[in-house]
Amino acid sequence: MTDVAAASNASGPKVSSLTGLDMSHIKLCPAIAFNQIVAGRYKLHILCVLNRGASRYGEIGRSLLHGGLGRPIAPRILSRELHQLEERGLISRKVLSVMPRRVQYSLTDRGRALLPILAEIVRWGASGAHEEMLDPQYPASAP
Repeated sequence: MTDVAAASNASGPKVSSLTGLDMSHIKLCPAIAFNQIVAGRYKLHILCVLNRGASRYGEIGRSLLHGGLGRPIAPRILSRELHQLEERGLISRKVLSVMPRRVQYSLTDRGRALLPILAEIVRWGASGAHEEMLDPQYPASAP
C-alpha cells in the first residue's frame, strides 16, 4: 500500500496515510530521504555514540565494537562515514590545538534533531524483534 490517502499525481502524494500530514510540497519520500542520509553500516551508531558527548576518532571507532558486529571498523570506512555525516550537517569536526593533532566530533543541531527517531528505533530493538528477524533460522511466517 502506498503512503497516499488522497489521489496521487505526478508530483507525489497529497496526504500521508501514516501521519495525515500534507505532502504536496515534498518531492522525495521522507523515508527514502532518511535512508539516503543515514545509509551505511555505522552512521546511526555513530550518532548514538555522539549523543553521549563529543568524542575523538579513536573513541568512536572503539565504541562501535560494543553493540556492533564485534569486529573493528576499518579506518577508511570510519573516516568515510564521519566525512559523510559532516557533509550532511549532522556532526561537526573540530581540530584541537594539541600535538599530535587530535580531532573531536560532536552532534550539530541537525544531528540532535534525529535523536528522537533513534530513540524509537532503540525502543523497538529492546524487544529483541530485530534479532529474530536477522536470524536465518527464524521462519519468515512467524508472528
